[in-house]
Amino acid sequence: MSRKPPGHSWSGFTEAEGRLLDFLDHLGNNGWARNPQSEELMPMLSELHETGLGLERVKNAMASLGYDNDDLHQLDRWESKRTTGKFGR
Repeated sequence: MSRKPPGHSWSGFTEAEGRLLDFLDHLGNNGWARNPQSEELMPMLSELHETGLGLERVKNAMASLGYDNDDLHQLDRWESKRTTGKFGR
């Protein structure tokens, strides 16, 4: 299940970036706030970073699907964990 509506395309993103965003959307529906997802979310954020997508651009893409500020804050927390080893507040 995803929030992405049928027929949605990731305009301005490559096909590979779109696949990563699709998977991030899938994880978001299961709750980015839940810590057990670290095995999937941490590598996902690393892959997004390696493709050159900054966190703000990723958050804007997720916001376009309807994720709210509380949801997007969880991505900030996970990015902090990825880069510093500690969850941000």
